Amino acid sequence: MRFHMGNSGFVRFLCICLMFLSACTHTSKREGSKTKLPWESPARHLREAKVSEPVLLRLKGDPKRIEKVAYTHRMRSTSYEDLEVRHQKEELLDFLAQAETLNVGADGERFTQRITVLKKEGSANLHDFAMPEVGERLDVVADSRGRIIRSGNYPENSIFYVPPNSLPEEAVKVGDTWSMEASWVSLDENVPYRLDMVSIMKRFLECGKDRCAEIEVAGEVSLQGPLAQAMVFKSMWRGFILFNIDAGAVVWSRVDSEEQLMAGNVRRSVTSCLEAAMVEPAELKVPTDEKPCAVLSEPGEITPPPAPMTANET
Repeated sequence: MRFHMGNSGFVRFLCICLMFLSACTHTSKREGSKTKLPWESPARHLREAKVSEPVLLRLKGDPKRIEKVAYTHRMRSTSYEDLEVRHQKEELLDFLAQAETLNVGADGERFTQRITVLKKEGSANLHDFAMPEVGERLDVVADSRGRIIRSGNYPENSIFYVPPNSLPEEAVKVGDTWSMEASWVSLDENVPYRLDMVSIMKRFLECGKDRCAEIEVAGEVSLQGPLAQAMVFKSMWRGFILFNIDAGAVVWSRVDSEEQLMAGNVRRSVTSCLEAAMVEPAELKVPTDEKPCAVLSEPGEITPPPAPMTANET
């Protein structure tokens, strides 16, 4: 399963990828954000697993396994002028993706997967999510740490080369964190971005006969170059993923994001959610009793509104 973090609007693709470029594990403890998200993780239905030593989190390519993942992306944008709401819009996207492992290296450290989208409901461009459109296929070569070696014919500085899984370099225990930073250039607008992110190992859980790791993620993205001087922009997200340790795959994830863009007396806020759940193989499916992305965060809950630009900044 290619886990992505969904975002929309100005940087739609940002939260569609749980991104990893360079990671380092810390032994310090972190509690994560104190702000409660307006939804519940299916992890609440799972029992905690007893793990006595640090665990290595690695992806595993299995030629006998075809994964199907259902994605739901929901976005709401609100435009303000002088603090008064001027326009609101909401979009919904659902798509079903399939990942087939074509081959695995002799040491198991490198594998090739073919990604296809079987069906789609919604008008968003799936390339913004580093995914192929319906009727296309994307062959990806990756290693067990999630680093992308080749992604179709896309340029290496594009979103298609930002790894879709954030895994620590070393074995981890509850409370450990790993941080990373990444940069890339958008395909259409040729705009450079920088990402700073942290992952926190929250709990080990029983996923049927397997063990799962519940990981909290949070990150912030910033514009780079001249555009960063021309406007006030903030983009942040928070969420959780469930990583099946024994299968070596992400089996569920949800990330909520918010963007704030301000120029003069006009401000635009975009809140979004991307939820992804493995539906096949059935033995890896995590039960949930909530509709995907049923509740969105309210503006300002994740990203505080930016301070107004001064006369010298405008």
